[in-house]
Amino acid sequence: MSGAARPCLKPGVLDGSSVPRSPRDRVGRASAELPMTKPQNASWNEPSEPEISIGTLIQAHAEDFTGNIVGERFGKYLLVGEIAVGGMAEVFLAVHRGVGVEGFIKVVVIKRVLPHLTSNPDFVRMFVDEARLEARLEHSNIVRTYEFGEVDGHYFTAMEYLPGEDLCKVLNNLAVSRQLMPLHIAVGITSQVCHGLHFAHQFTDTAGKPLNLVHRDINPANIIITYGGEVKVIDFGVAKSNANVRTISGTIKGKVAYMPPEQVLGGEVDQRADVFSAGVVLWEVLTGRPLFLRNNEAATLYAIMNAPIPPPSKLRTEVPSQLDKIVLRALARSPAERYASAEEMANDLDDLLAQLPRYDARVVAGKLEELFGSTRAEAKRSIAQTRSLTRNISLVMKLRSDVRADLAEQLDLAVGSEPGREGLPPCQFDAADDPARGVGSRSQRGLVIALAVIMLAAIAIGVVFMLSRSERQTVVKQATASALQIESTPSGAAVFVGGEPTGLKTPATLTGITKKQLSIRLELPDHAPVIRTIDLPPGGTATAQLALSPLNGRLVISELPANAGVIVDAQEYEAGELIPVAAGRHEVRVVLGGKTIVQQSIDTAAGDQGWKLVHGKLVRN
Repeated sequence: MSGAARPCLKPGVLDGSSVPRSPRDRVGRASAELPMTKPQNASWNEPSEPEISIGTLIQAHAEDFTGNIVGERFGKYLLVGEIAVGGMAEVFLAVHRGVGVEGFIKVVVIKRVLPHLTSNPDFVRMFVDEARLEARLEHSNIVRTYEFGEVDGHYFTAMEYLPGEDLCKVLNNLAVSRQLMPLHIAVGITSQVCHGLHFAHQFTDTAGKPLNLVHRDINPANIIITYGGEVKVIDFGVAKSNANVRTISGTIKGKVAYMPPEQVLGGEVDQRADVFSAGVVLWEVLTGRPLFLRNNEAATLYAIMNAPIPPPSKLRTEVPSQLDKIVLRALARSPAERYASAEEMANDLDDLLAQLPRYDARVVAGKLEELFGSTRAEAKRSIAQTRSLTRNISLVMKLRSDVRADLAEQLDLAVGSEPGREGLPPCQFDAADDPARGVGSRSQRGLVIALAVIMLAAIAIGVVFMLSRSERQTVVKQATASALQIESTPSGAAVFVGGEPTGLKTPATLTGITKKQLSIRLELPDHAPVIRTIDLPPGGTATAQLALSPLNGRLVISELPANAGVIVDAQEYEAGELIPVAAGRHEVRVVLGGKTIVQQSIDTAAGDQGWKLVHGKLVRN
């Protein structure tokens, strides 16, 4: 990898470019259950066209790989490709074939501790403590950790893979196209970051004692925007709590340009440190310029302590005075003058957001499509040209032993590890000499296409490897596997299993099911979704006949505590959101901080229905 490493926003310059990601760039991006695309009523034991699902995977992720294609078994996972290597860990895209319904693949990110650190007991204890904490942080604005453990002496965490871009990359692409982030999107993204931070800040141990968790490393590279418009905070690996104060000198540190003054001075920090960092991020997103970053670390530290902090409106006149006040309060050098909590900052941002153009996930997703759509479309086209690689299983098996060398030689692309390669710092890019070149230059597109070809072969190998089983295992599974016939009135409803889409529509049949029970969900436009848990006879066939009711009303639940969410008939909604429902009885839960605070059955009629929370009970407005 050539070129000088530079931050996502150059000191004093509005500029940027698209480059390979940093070691922490993609730690934890969205996971999804990816069903193998199947014809109706086909068996789930032997996917007939694995390349379709593989194509789905690569369409979103081909550009993420450093070039090191792995194809290595790691416990129950198959490591598909290397995303990055850092000072403490190596990061891989991995797949795990789900249990129960055959053919599902869960795409995850595996963060594996480097071998030389596993012999350090202090580091291992710290890693385990942090992983245990991360696994408990379940919030819509925080990346999810599925599990952590050890395989053959290698410690690891498995996290959700988020198909999207980090905020640093978004800023790069905005800079290249000479754009600034729309105000309502900048405010909305920062608000969601603050909501996620507040959840972490208020987190308690199992006894209910506050952990006083502080992220300590909020910066654009640790904020992910998914292609679906979600906002996620990642990399709590530098976070500290009262229960875990160990550090390993020289291995964990935040990005200097986003540190608050008290952290620069080596003093004690609390949740207001993250508020300051969020303020720096918001200032930079609004202005398209770095706030404190200078040409060297010493100058950056001096700027944090002494440089004037102009209100964003000085650089962008459309910024309202209310937003100036929010930013400057978050950036107060004295913690006592800042927002006392991330929630307080989020509330002010939300109040302002109500006065700005509509902000929701679709708006954010549309902006990402504008910035990255052409690059993603080109990756998809390259995949369509290379799917033939996976159609011939014998060819795939032949490639298994030499896919890295021979295929790379044909493509004139060096793959495999780079001896002595150090992890690149987050939020960096190789500046384009010609700003008009923009994102997706010829060399970059060639790299994406080449990686897509290699990825297709590598994933196909992994799928074949996972599907190859002994005759005994196959016979046993066939003897005990069940089938489920699903019918609906009206027909044509989309079928979901365990909350994940199957690609089937009713009437449909699922076969090769090894579970005793299966949770299915049917969705049809203009109808209320139906969820049922079906008991399955071992080796037999069950039939589910479900009726979907037309939607003829809308439900809204308001006056809830800040950050509370609403679950209606097992579907999550935001407080105050208009929820389409059918007339009749519905199960409603109000959740706060991951806990149910109200659970109640309510009856609705046609038309709009307004409810509110009064003394712990939902009542009509």
